[in-house]
Amino acid sequence: MTEGAASHPSGLSRHFADVAGREFHYLRSGSGSVAVLLGAFPWSAGSLAPLAEALAGDFTAVAMDLPGCGNSHSLGGSPTLADYADAVAENLGALGIDRCHLYGTGTGAQVALEVAVRHAGRIASVVLDQLPLLEDSQRDEMAERFCPRFDPSWDGAHIAAIWWWCREQSLFRTWYRPAAATRLDADEPPPSVLQRRAGDVLRAGDGYGDGLRAAFAHSPAGSLGRLEVPWTLVTSPADPLTPPGARITATGPHGTVVSLPPGPDRSLQLHALFDATGGADRSLHTPARTPAAGAIERGYLTTRRGQVLMRRIAGSGRPLVMLHASPTSSALLEPLMAELARGRPVIALDTAGNGDSDPPPGDGPFHIGDFAAIVNEALDILEVCELDLYGTHTGALIAVEAAIARRGVRRLILEGVTLFDDGDRPDLLPRAELLANYLPTFEPVWDGTHLTAAWHFRRAFTTYWPWFRRSREGIRWVPMVELAAFHRGFVEVAKRLDTYHLPYRAALAYPTADRLRLIGVPTLIAAHPDDPLQAHSPEAADLVPNGRWDALPDDIAGTAARYEEFLAGPSSPSVTVSPVAGQ
Repeated sequence: MTEGAASHPSGLSRHFADVAGREFHYLRSGSGSVAVLLGAFPWSAGSLAPLAEALAGDFTAVAMDLPGCGNSHSLGGSPTLADYADAVAENLGALGIDRCHLYGTGTGAQVALEVAVRHAGRIASVVLDQLPLLEDSQRDEMAERFCPRFDPSWDGAHIAAIWWWCREQSLFRTWYRPAAATRLDADEPPPSVLQRRAGDVLRAGDGYGDGLRAAFAHSPAGSLGRLEVPWTLVTSPADPLTPPGARITATGPHGTVVSLPPGPDRSLQLHALFDATGGADRSLHTPARTPAAGAIERGYLTTRRGQVLMRRIAGSGRPLVMLHASPTSSALLEPLMAELARGRPVIALDTAGNGDSDPPPGDGPFHIGDFAAIVNEALDILEVCELDLYGTHTGALIAVEAAIARRGVRRLILEGVTLFDDGDRPDLLPRAELLANYLPTFEPVWDGTHLTAAWHFRRAFTTYWPWFRRSREGIRWVPMVELAAFHRGFVEVAKRLDTYHLPYRAALAYPTADRLRLIGVPTLIAAHPDDPLQAHSPEAADLVPNGRWDALPDDIAGTAARYEEFLAGPSSPSVTVSPVAGQ
């Protein structure tokens, strides 16, 4: 598997690695001495992108998602700050980093401090930016009040509360004590930053406060006195946790205290605090990975059009490649993946512009063929020759185009296929109306109303079809989806509010009927009873030369059994047909 290539919006590349039975995620850029960066709980490594960019000219910058943050697995249970520090040290070992410079900000500075104390041999120097310096009474209060629950509710109130929580932390010290005396003297973060932070809370779920509570339960004062490596404590008048006046001035033989105000030059000022010559490693490696049997492994495949997130369950035999519905991600395919992986390897990809995959480069417009080309390049990287292919909804259309263009596809499953009215079939979905109304934009705004609008947009999918036809005519008379499942899907949608519409728009413009006629392999078209695309799926199956239709049962095990029966049947060689113009 190939990883690398700039793909994060900041230009950093994204990677996964395994250690001690858990998966961790990190960003990297640059070359030179290794500098490892730890963000504050519960923010992801993306919060450190400006600093990583500032360091990249002189350092190999590695920004880690702490356990339970971003895309890193949690530690489980009730971890202590020492547990987090030991986990970071294990991460360093997995990456072959014997010695590095270390940076942490906020509660991440507490983790960095404990790493430097407990694993001093791995640390050349440590920079502690806005290390929380709290009295015991303050720490007790914050442990109790700082991390409220955000239980999902159908009205989306928890989405508004998450945004409020993220924004208030940039306004007051602390967020739950709004007053003139607690106002922070700093610019408010732009909506794009608050959008990332809210997304980080959504990703972390119920465990978003685990690291914060571990930090509030631990006083850093004693650890500072035990440091044996060069260290710098960076203070700021805009520190969101430490009250004014709570400053350590006694540095000892190894430390110093500096004050850096907030501002656009702060990352460059921090850069000057790192020692570019101080005995740190100058390289790291991407370790080989051996996930446990039946476990889902995540990784990035670097294509010419950006990085594609992959989920994979290892096995033997002809692999099944799975493509999800827009605008979610392959995360929602995990239960079906587990059922189908009992007798074969299964690979699921986040399609471009969804989940954790990059959008196609350029301004578009994009076609389904563009998304299929990225899928096929990812499969080339994996050296997949013969395969079976599954796609659902938008993923089904991408699967059609991928199967037409790719040799080696043996059997094809399409779950939910869209046929459109172009003026001659008023019984089909109205293409022009869908293109005009189906794809609202959600540009981040300061008060977070775009995020609650996105929640209600997705909510309308469960009650109307199409979602914008909110009248008696459009009512979906189907069982309600469970709130927990709906919320999980929304977390995936929230990852790509800026690009979710790209594959959708391509799907709405796709000449489905014409392309189905070109499929050259045995094809199963299927749909669940409550799928709004079921009505015309039998007709779609009739368009495929070797196609068949099947109504699916409600349960995953029953669905998997139907699919396994089809996949076990004889296959014919795939036929490659050149894509039509514009596809």
